Amino acid sequence: MAFTSIRRNLSRDILELCLLICIIDAVSGILSPTFSLFAENLGVSLALLGIIITVGGLTQLIVALPFGVLSDRIGRPTMLVGGVCAFALCLFTAAFAGGPALLFTSRVLYGIGGVATFSIGAGYLGDITTREQRPFAFGLYTSAMGFGFAVGPFAGARLVDRYDARTAYIVGGLLALVGLALALRILRSANRRKGALVMRRASGLGNIRGILGQHDLMLVTFGNMLMSIAFAGGVTTFFPIYADDLLISQAAIGSMFALRALVSTLGRVPNGMISRSFGSQPVMLSALLIDTLVMFAIGHTTNPTLLMSLLAIEGLAFGAYLVSGQTYVADHTSFENRGAAVGVYSTASSLGSTIAPLVLGFIASAYGVRLVFTVTGAVLALGLFCSVVGYLVLARTNTRALAPESADS
Repeated sequence: MAFTSIRRNLSRDILELCLLICIIDAVSGILSPTFSLFAENLGVSLALLGIIITVGGLTQLIVALPFGVLSDRIGRPTMLVGGVCAFALCLFTAAFAGGPALLFTSRVLYGIGGVATFSIGAGYLGDITTREQRPFAFGLYTSAMGFGFAVGPFAGARLVDRYDARTAYIVGGLLALVGLALALRILRSANRRKGALVMRRASGLGNIRGILGQHDLMLVTFGNMLMSIAFAGGVTTFFPIYADDLLISQAAIGSMFALRALVSTLGRVPNGMISRSFGSQPVMLSALLIDTLVMFAIGHTTNPTLLMSLLAIEGLAFGAYLVSGQTYVADHTSFENRGAAVGVYSTASSLGSTIAPLVLGFIASAYGVRLVFTVTGAVLALGLFCSVVGYLVLARTNTRALAPESADS
Protein backbone atom coordinates (compact mmCIF):
# COMPACT_ATOMS: atom_id res chain seq x y z
CA MET A 1 0.00 0.00 0.00
CA ALA A 2 2.80 2.45 0.91
CA PHE A 3 4.71 1.60 -2.29
CA THR A 4 1.59 2.14 -4.38
CA SER A 5 1.07 5.54 -2.73
CA ILE A 6 4.65 6.56 -3.49
CA ARG A 7 4.32 5.48 -7.14
CA ARG A 8 1.12 7.51 -7.43
CA ASN A 9 2.89 10.63 -6.12
CA LEU A 10 5.85 10.37 -8.48
CA SER A 11 6.40 10.71 -12.20
CA ARG A 12 9.44 10.72 -14.46
CA ASP A 13 9.26 14.52 -14.69
CA ILE A 14 9.38 14.86 -10.89
CA LEU A 15 12.27 12.42 -10.56
CA GLU A 16 14.28 14.13 -13.31
CA LEU A 17 13.80 17.53 -11.72
CA CYS A 18 14.84 16.23 -8.29
CA LEU A 19 17.93 14.58 -9.82
CA LEU A 20 18.86 17.85 -11.53
CA ILE A 21 18.52 19.79 -8.28
CA CYS A 22 20.61 17.20 -6.45
CA ILE A 23 23.38 17.51 -9.05
CA ILE A 24 23.42 21.30 -9.00
CA ASP A 25 23.37 21.47 -5.20
CA ALA A 26 26.37 19.13 -5.22
CA VAL A 27 28.08 21.58 -7.58
CA SER A 28 27.20 24.41 -5.20
CA GLY A 29 28.57 22.34 -2.32
CA ILE A 30 31.92 21.92 -4.05
CA LEU A 31 32.35 25.69 -4.30
CA SER A 32 30.82 27.07 -1.11
CA PRO A 33 33.07 25.62 1.65
CA THR A 34 36.31 26.13 -0.30
CA PHE A 35 35.81 29.55 -1.88
CA SER A 36 36.94 31.72 1.03
CA LEU A 37 40.24 29.89 1.57
CA PHE A 38 40.88 29.78 -2.18
CA ALA A 39 40.37 33.55 -2.44
CA GLU A 40 42.59 34.14 0.57
CA ASN A 41 45.35 32.05 -1.03
CA LEU A 42 45.11 34.31 -4.08
CA GLY A 43 45.97 37.27 -1.83
CA VAL A 44 42.44 38.63 -1.39
CA SER A 45 42.05 40.47 1.92
CA LEU A 46 39.34 39.49 4.38
CA ALA A 47 37.59 42.83 3.87
CA LEU A 48 37.53 42.37 0.09
CA LEU A 49 36.47 38.75 0.52
CA GLY A 50 33.46 39.91 2.55
CA ILE A 51 32.52 42.32 -0.23
CA ILE A 52 32.87 39.60 -2.89
CA ILE A 53 30.60 37.21 -0.98
CA THR A 54 28.08 39.98 -0.27
CA VAL A 55 27.91 40.70 -4.01
CA GLY A 56 26.65 37.15 -4.53
CA GLY A 57 23.87 37.67 -1.97
CA LEU A 58 22.92 41.03 -3.45
CA THR A 59 22.77 39.45 -6.90
CA GLN A 60 20.22 36.94 -5.66
CA LEU A 61 18.23 39.73 -4.04
CA ILE A 62 18.22 41.79 -7.24
CA VAL A 63 17.35 39.04 -9.73
CA ALA A 64 14.87 36.95 -7.70
CA LEU A 65 11.73 38.92 -8.60
CA PRO A 66 12.62 39.66 -12.26
CA PHE A 67 13.57 36.03 -12.83
CA GLY A 68 10.32 34.84 -11.30
CA VAL A 69 8.26 37.11 -13.54
CA LEU A 70 10.36 36.16 -16.56
CA SER A 71 9.73 32.48 -15.87
CA ASP A 72 5.99 33.17 -16.15
CA ARG A 73 6.58 34.52 -19.64
CA ILE A 74 9.20 32.23 -21.20
CA GLY A 75 8.64 29.08 -19.14
CA ARG A 76 10.43 27.77 -16.09
CA PRO A 77 12.32 24.95 -17.90
CA THR A 78 14.06 27.60 -20.03
CA MET A 79 15.11 29.41 -16.87
CA LEU A 80 16.42 26.13 -15.45
CA VAL A 81 18.67 25.66 -18.46
CA GLY A 82 20.01 29.20 -18.04
CA GLY A 83 20.59 28.64 -14.33
CA VAL A 84 22.58 25.44 -14.89
CA CYS A 85 24.69 27.26 -17.50
CA ALA A 86 25.37 29.98 -14.93
CA PHE A 87 26.56 27.39 -12.40
CA ALA A 88 28.87 25.78 -14.95
CA LEU A 89 30.36 29.17 -15.86
CA CYS A 90 30.63 30.03 -12.16
CA LEU A 91 32.78 26.96 -11.43
CA PHE A 92 34.96 27.32 -14.52
CA THR A 93 35.44 31.05 -13.85
CA ALA A 94 36.56 30.31 -10.28
CA ALA A 95 38.91 27.59 -11.53
CA PHE A 96 40.78 30.04 -13.75
CA ALA A 97 40.62 33.04 -11.41
CA GLY A 98 43.90 34.76 -10.67
CA GLY A 99 42.55 37.69 -8.69
CA PRO A 100 39.44 39.56 -7.51
CA ALA A 101 37.94 40.29 -10.95
CA LEU A 102 37.06 36.72 -11.86
CA LEU A 103 36.15 35.95 -8.25
CA PHE A 104 33.56 38.75 -8.39
CA THR A 105 32.28 37.34 -11.68
CA SER A 106 32.06 33.87 -10.20
CA ARG A 107 29.95 35.05 -7.25
CA VAL A 108 27.58 37.00 -9.52
CA LEU A 109 27.09 33.86 -11.62
CA TYR A 110 26.58 31.89 -8.42
CA GLY A 111 23.79 34.24 -7.35
CA ILE A 112 22.14 34.06 -10.77
CA GLY A 113 22.39 30.28 -10.90
CA GLY A 114 20.98 29.84 -7.41
CA VAL A 115 17.79 31.73 -8.18
CA ALA A 116 17.32 30.30 -11.68
CA THR A 117 17.67 26.70 -10.52
CA PHE A 118 16.56 26.22 -6.92
CA SER A 119 13.83 28.89 -6.73
CA ILE A 120 12.53 28.50 -10.27
CA GLY A 121 12.84 24.73 -9.93
CA ALA A 122 10.46 24.85 -6.97
CA GLY A 123 8.02 26.80 -9.11
CA TYR A 124 8.30 24.25 -11.91
CA LEU A 125 7.65 21.41 -9.48
CA GLY A 126 4.38 23.16 -8.64
CA ASP A 127 3.57 23.24 -12.35
CA ILE A 128 4.00 19.49 -12.89
CA THR A 129 2.30 18.24 -9.72
CA THR A 130 -1.25 18.09 -8.43
CA ARG A 131 -2.26 19.32 -4.99
CA GLU A 132 -2.31 15.73 -3.74
CA GLN A 133 1.20 15.03 -5.03
CA ARG A 134 2.87 18.22 -3.79
CA PRO A 135 3.58 17.48 -0.12
CA PHE A 136 5.47 14.31 -1.01
CA ALA A 137 7.03 15.82 -4.14
CA PHE A 138 8.32 18.91 -2.33
CA GLY A 139 9.63 16.69 0.46
CA LEU A 140 11.56 14.72 -2.16
CA TYR A 141 12.72 17.91 -3.90
CA THR A 142 14.11 19.48 -0.74
CA SER A 143 15.63 16.13 0.30
CA ALA A 144 17.45 16.06 -3.05
CA MET A 145 18.78 19.54 -2.26
CA GLY A 146 19.99 18.42 1.15
CA PHE A 147 21.61 15.25 -0.18
CA GLY A 148 23.36 17.13 -2.97
CA PHE A 149 24.74 19.73 -0.59
CA ALA A 150 25.96 16.96 1.72
CA VAL A 151 27.79 15.15 -1.09
CA GLY A 152 29.29 18.29 -2.65
CA PRO A 153 31.40 19.50 0.30
CA PHE A 154 32.53 15.93 1.01
CA ALA A 155 33.73 15.40 -2.56
CA GLY A 156 35.11 18.94 -2.91
CA ALA A 157 37.18 18.72 0.28
CA ARG A 158 38.79 15.50 -0.85
CA LEU A 159 39.58 16.86 -4.30
CA VAL A 160 41.20 19.91 -2.71
CA ASP A 161 43.23 17.72 -0.33
CA ARG A 162 44.38 15.38 -3.10
CA TYR A 163 44.88 17.96 -5.86
CA ASP A 164 43.87 21.62 -5.39
CA ALA A 165 40.84 23.92 -5.45
CA ARG A 166 41.13 24.61 -9.18
CA THR A 167 40.83 20.91 -9.93
CA ALA A 168 37.81 20.66 -7.64
CA TYR A 169 36.14 23.56 -9.47
CA ILE A 170 36.82 22.02 -12.89
CA VAL A 171 35.24 18.78 -11.70
CA GLY A 172 32.29 20.81 -10.40
CA GLY A 173 31.96 22.57 -13.75
CA LEU A 174 31.96 19.24 -15.60
CA LEU A 175 29.32 17.93 -13.21
CA ALA A 176 27.25 21.04 -14.00
CA LEU A 177 27.49 20.14 -17.70
CA VAL A 178 26.00 16.74 -16.86
CA GLY A 179 23.21 18.67 -15.17
CA LEU A 180 22.86 20.81 -18.31
CA ALA A 181 22.15 17.72 -20.42
CA LEU A 182 19.42 16.75 -17.97
CA ALA A 183 18.02 20.31 -17.96
CA LEU A 184 17.80 20.26 -21.75
CA ARG A 185 15.92 16.97 -21.54
CA ILE A 186 13.48 18.56 -19.09
CA LEU A 187 13.05 21.51 -21.48
CA ARG A 188 12.28 19.23 -24.43
CA SER A 189 9.76 17.33 -22.35
CA ALA A 190 8.10 20.57 -21.22
CA ASN A 191 7.85 21.89 -24.76
CA ARG A 192 5.74 18.87 -25.66
CA ARG A 193 3.19 19.85 -23.03
CA LYS A 194 0.58 22.58 -23.46
CA GLY A 195 1.35 24.08 -20.05
CA ALA A 196 4.52 25.69 -21.41
CA LEU A 197 2.39 27.67 -23.87
CA VAL A 198 0.09 28.87 -21.11
CA MET A 199 2.96 30.38 -19.16
CA ARG A 200 4.10 32.50 -22.10
CA ARG A 201 0.89 34.56 -21.98
CA ALA A 202 1.46 35.79 -18.43
CA SER A 203 1.57 39.46 -17.47
CA GLY A 204 4.49 40.48 -15.26
CA LEU A 205 3.41 43.56 -13.26
CA GLY A 206 -0.14 42.34 -12.95
CA ASN A 207 1.10 39.09 -11.47
CA ILE A 208 3.26 40.89 -8.91
CA ARG A 209 0.37 43.10 -7.80
CA GLY A 210 -1.86 40.06 -7.53
CA ILE A 211 0.67 38.14 -5.42
CA LEU A 212 1.27 41.10 -3.11
CA GLY A 213 -2.49 41.30 -2.60
CA GLN A 214 -2.68 37.67 -1.39
CA HIS A 215 -2.24 38.23 2.33
CA ASP A 216 -1.85 34.54 3.14
CA LEU A 217 1.05 34.25 0.69
CA MET A 218 2.64 37.34 2.18
CA LEU A 219 2.50 35.77 5.65
CA VAL A 220 4.19 32.62 4.33
CA THR A 221 6.80 34.79 2.61
CA PHE A 222 7.37 36.78 5.81
CA GLY A 223 7.97 33.54 7.69
CA ASN A 224 10.45 32.47 5.01
CA MET A 225 12.41 35.68 5.63
CA LEU A 226 12.46 34.96 9.39
CA MET A 227 13.82 31.45 8.79
CA SER A 228 16.47 32.92 6.49
CA ILE A 229 17.51 35.42 9.18
CA ALA A 230 18.04 32.57 11.64
CA PHE A 231 19.87 30.38 9.15
CA ALA A 232 22.11 32.96 7.44
CA GLY A 233 22.69 35.01 10.59
CA GLY A 234 22.64 32.76 13.62
CA VAL A 235 23.49 29.35 12.16
CA THR A 236 25.92 29.66 9.25
CA THR A 237 27.66 32.93 10.15
CA PHE A 238 27.96 33.06 13.93
CA PHE A 239 27.44 29.53 15.26
CA PRO A 240 30.91 28.40 14.08
CA ILE A 241 32.49 31.47 15.72
CA TYR A 242 30.57 30.88 18.96
CA ALA A 243 31.59 27.21 19.00
CA ASP A 244 35.20 28.13 18.33
CA ASP A 245 35.11 30.58 21.24
CA LEU A 246 34.00 27.65 23.41
CA LEU A 247 37.18 25.80 22.30
CA ILE A 248 35.24 23.28 20.24
CA SER A 249 37.48 21.90 17.49
CA GLN A 250 36.93 22.58 13.79
CA ALA A 251 36.39 18.86 13.24
CA ALA A 252 33.68 18.81 15.89
CA ILE A 253 32.02 21.91 14.42
CA GLY A 254 32.03 20.24 11.01
CA SER A 255 30.43 17.15 12.53
CA MET A 256 27.71 19.33 14.06
CA PHE A 257 26.82 20.80 10.69
CA ALA A 258 26.97 17.38 9.04
CA LEU A 259 24.49 16.05 11.59
CA ARG A 260 22.26 19.09 11.05
CA ALA A 261 22.24 18.49 7.29
CA LEU A 262 21.49 14.80 7.74
CA VAL A 263 18.61 15.35 10.18
CA SER A 264 17.19 18.15 8.03
CA THR A 265 17.36 16.03 4.87
CA LEU A 266 15.89 12.87 6.43
CA GLY A 267 13.01 14.85 7.93
CA ARG A 268 11.85 16.56 4.76
CA VAL A 269 9.77 13.81 3.16
CA PRO A 270 8.03 13.00 6.49
CA ASN A 271 7.42 16.72 7.00
CA GLY A 272 5.79 16.83 3.59
CA MET A 273 3.45 14.05 4.58
CA ILE A 274 2.65 15.81 7.87
CA SER A 275 1.81 18.96 5.89
CA ARG A 276 -0.61 16.97 3.77
CA SER A 277 -2.33 15.55 6.86
CA PHE A 278 -2.50 18.66 9.04
CA GLY A 279 -2.03 21.53 6.59
CA SER A 280 1.00 23.68 5.79
CA GLN A 281 0.22 26.57 8.14
CA PRO A 282 0.46 24.60 11.42
CA VAL A 283 3.76 23.08 10.26
CA MET A 284 5.20 26.48 9.34
CA LEU A 285 4.18 28.08 12.64
CA SER A 286 5.59 25.12 14.56
CA ALA A 287 8.88 25.41 12.64
CA LEU A 288 9.09 29.12 13.49
CA LEU A 289 8.39 28.39 17.16
CA ILE A 290 11.08 25.69 17.29
CA ASP A 291 13.63 27.93 15.56
CA THR A 292 12.84 30.73 18.02
CA LEU A 293 13.39 28.49 21.04
CA VAL A 294 16.58 27.04 19.56
CA MET A 295 18.10 30.50 19.00
CA PHE A 296 17.45 31.48 22.61
CA ALA A 297 18.81 28.14 23.84
CA ILE A 298 22.06 28.29 21.84
CA GLY A 299 23.00 31.60 23.43
CA HIS A 300 22.64 30.07 26.89
CA THR A 301 24.41 26.78 26.17
CA THR A 302 28.10 25.88 26.37
CA ASN A 303 27.87 22.09 26.32
CA PRO A 304 29.06 20.71 22.94
CA THR A 305 26.65 17.75 22.95
CA LEU A 306 23.69 19.98 23.71
CA LEU A 307 24.78 22.47 21.04
CA MET A 308 24.95 19.65 18.50
CA SER A 309 21.44 18.57 19.47
CA LEU A 310 20.11 22.12 19.18
CA LEU A 311 21.67 22.54 15.73
CA ALA A 312 20.09 19.27 14.60
CA ILE A 313 16.68 20.41 15.88
CA GLU A 314 17.12 23.71 14.01
CA GLY A 315 17.88 21.74 10.84
CA LEU A 316 14.69 19.74 11.28
CA ALA A 317 12.64 22.94 11.71
CA PHE A 318 14.35 24.57 8.73
CA GLY A 319 13.54 21.59 6.53
CA ALA A 320 9.93 21.55 7.74
CA TYR A 321 9.41 25.20 6.76
CA LEU A 322 11.21 24.66 3.47
CA VAL A 323 8.82 21.88 2.45
CA SER A 324 5.58 23.36 3.79
CA GLY A 325 6.34 26.90 2.56
CA GLN A 326 7.09 25.84 -1.00
CA THR A 327 4.09 23.51 -1.01
CA TYR A 328 1.80 26.33 0.16
CA VAL A 329 3.07 28.71 -2.54
CA ALA A 330 2.50 26.06 -5.22
CA ASP A 331 -0.98 25.23 -3.93
CA HIS A 332 -2.13 28.87 -3.92
CA THR A 333 -0.83 29.93 -7.33
CA SER A 334 -1.35 28.92 -10.95
CA PHE A 335 0.74 28.50 -14.11
CA GLU A 336 0.25 32.16 -14.94
CA ASN A 337 1.49 33.70 -11.68
CA ARG A 338 3.56 31.02 -9.93
CA GLY A 339 6.86 32.49 -11.12
CA ALA A 340 6.01 35.90 -9.68
CA ALA A 341 5.07 34.25 -6.38
CA VAL A 342 8.33 32.30 -6.30
CA GLY A 343 10.18 35.53 -7.08
CA VAL A 344 8.57 37.37 -4.16
CA TYR A 345 9.15 34.38 -1.87
CA SER A 346 12.82 34.12 -2.89
CA THR A 347 13.35 37.88 -2.59
CA ALA A 348 12.23 37.76 1.04
CA SER A 349 14.68 34.95 1.73
CA SER A 350 17.53 36.82 0.03
CA LEU A 351 16.68 39.98 1.96
CA GLY A 352 16.91 38.12 5.26
CA SER A 353 20.18 36.41 4.35
CA THR A 354 21.72 39.70 3.17
CA ILE A 355 20.71 41.90 6.10
CA ALA A 356 21.08 39.45 8.99
CA PRO A 357 24.86 38.84 8.82
CA LEU A 358 25.50 42.57 8.47
CA VAL A 359 23.33 43.71 11.40
CA LEU A 360 24.25 40.80 13.64
CA GLY A 361 27.91 41.39 12.82
CA PHE A 362 27.73 44.85 14.38
CA ILE A 363 26.03 43.38 17.46
CA ALA A 364 28.66 40.66 17.77
CA SER A 365 31.48 43.20 17.47
CA ALA A 366 30.00 45.50 20.09
CA TYR A 367 28.51 43.09 22.62
CA GLY A 368 29.86 39.61 21.88
CA VAL A 369 28.76 36.65 19.79
CA ARG A 370 26.48 35.15 22.44
CA LEU A 371 24.09 38.11 22.26
CA VAL A 372 23.60 37.42 18.55
CA PHE A 373 21.46 34.38 19.34
CA THR A 374 19.36 36.21 21.91
CA VAL A 375 18.70 39.03 19.42
CA THR A 376 17.89 36.54 16.67
CA GLY A 377 15.52 34.70 18.98
CA ALA A 378 13.82 37.97 19.91
CA VAL A 379 13.37 38.91 16.24
CA LEU A 380 11.89 35.48 15.50
CA ALA A 381 9.60 35.69 18.54
CA LEU A 382 8.25 39.05 17.41
CA GLY A 383 7.84 37.75 13.87
CA LEU A 384 6.08 34.62 15.12
CA PHE A 385 3.66 36.73 17.17
CA CYS A 386 2.89 38.90 14.12
CA SER A 387 2.39 35.76 12.00
CA VAL A 388 -0.04 34.18 14.46
CA VAL A 389 -2.02 37.42 14.68
CA GLY A 390 -2.03 37.66 10.88
CA TYR A 391 -3.34 34.12 10.45
CA LEU A 392 -6.03 34.68 13.06
CA VAL A 393 -7.16 37.89 11.35
CA LEU A 394 -7.26 36.12 7.97
CA ALA A 395 -9.23 33.21 9.43
CA ARG A 396 -11.75 35.60 11.02
CA THR A 397 -12.06 37.58 7.78
CA ASN A 398 -12.64 34.42 5.75
CA THR A 399 -15.24 33.21 8.23
CA ARG A 400 -17.15 36.49 7.94
CA ALA A 401 -16.94 36.36 4.15
CA LEU A 402 -18.41 32.84 4.09
CA ALA A 403 -21.16 33.52 6.66
CA PRO A 404 -23.72 35.16 4.29
CA GLU A 405 -23.23 32.42 1.76
CA SER A 406 -23.83 29.76 4.42
CA ALA A 407 -26.97 31.56 5.64
CA ASP A 408 -28.40 31.79 2.12
CA SER A 409 -27.89 28.10 1.53
